[in-house]
Formats: sequence, structure tokens, C-alpha cells
Amino acid sequence: MGNHHCNPMGLRERRRRQTSADIRDAAVRLATGRGFDKVTIEEICVEAGISTRTFFNYFPTKESAIAYGPSDLPAELAEDFVAAGPGPYRVVLAELITLAAHHLRDLPPRREQAAGMLELAKTSPAVLAAFLAELERFQNQLTDIVARRQAMRPDDEIPALIAALALTAVRSGIERWASGEPKDADDTPMPYVESAAALVNSIFASDRLIVT
Repeated sequence: MGNHHCNPMGLRERRRRQTSADIRDAAVRLATGRGFDKVTIEEICVEAGISTRTFFNYFPTKESAIAYGPSDLPAELAEDFVAAGPGPYRVVLAELITLAAHHLRDLPPRREQAAGMLELAKTSPAVLAAFLAELERFQNQLTDIVARRQAMRPDDEIPALIAALALTAVRSGIERWASGEPKDADDTPMPYVESAAALVNSIFASDRLIVT
């Protein structure tokens, strides 16, 4: 994956992600406690210890602060993925799942934050819409890099399907993790995402079709 040296950019990026996580944390905590509609952006800013100007540097709306979507793919990771060149679909899918879950290793959400967010998405149409928009945007990025790697057209169906499967595996892992019991202090969604990935792969690996 290449060594990430502690250059100033790396530090600045980490600080940016930390601020983003602090805002999300405050937003989810307040909205879970009081209901999404009753919380204002000003209150979220006070809770997170930031100015409203800082808030809008990170998120366009209140609901987007709660809708924890995967962060954008770092350009260098996306380029490494594309540079690996065309491969069997199973391999490409497995590597894409690892890539799509990169942010869960780097700065994993806390379990109660993820659970709160998923709960708010069920009860607030605005949060759900923001969440789905985030996922769609991310899925489009994944489709694009699969198409580039496999030298296919972006509107080809296969890259879109591989991207959708990868995103589904990541979501499934996160949801199972968020609704489960904490196993240890540094508990992250990664083992759950990996087991979802293995399941998806086993579906392709079975050489017979089971017809019920």
C-alpha cells in the first residue's frame, strides 16, 4: 500500500478528518437525544466546539453531518487499483471491497455513533436522503475506477454491478457491526466487512447453482 510518511499534508489531512469526526459525533449525539428536527446547527457547533463557518466548510446541511458515507477515495489508492490492470471479476471485487473500506481502518466510526446514525436514517427522511445520496456518489466513484481498470466503458453494466456488490458488502458489514455487541475496546467494523466480503466471494466461488 506504500508507506505514508508524516508529511505536513498527512498531518493536516488527519486534523481535517478529526474535525469532521467531531462534528458528526456532536450531531449524532444531539439528534439521537432530542430528535433530528429539534437540533440546530448552532447547537451542534457549540457541542463540537467550532464556529458555524467551520461547520459549513465541512458539511452543507445538518443532515449531511449525520449521514456518514464513505469518504472519497484517496487518489493514490484509486490509481494503484486501476494500475493493477484487468483481472478476474472475483479478484477485482475483493480488492475493491478492501479499497472501499479504507476509511474504516483509517478513522473508524465509533459503534454508538454508527448505530445512532443508522437509527436516525430510519426515522428522518432528510437523513435517509442524505445517506443515500452519499452512497450513490461513492458508488459512482467505484464504478468509474472499475471501468478504468478493466478497460471497459463507464456505462458498461459490469463495472456498475461490481461497484454495487462491493458497496453492499461494506454496508452489510457496518450494519452488522453497529447492531452487535462490542467485543473489545478497539473494536472496528473491519472484521465484519471482511466476513461480508468472504461471503460475497463464496457466492461466486460455488461452482453449482442451487435452485430452490
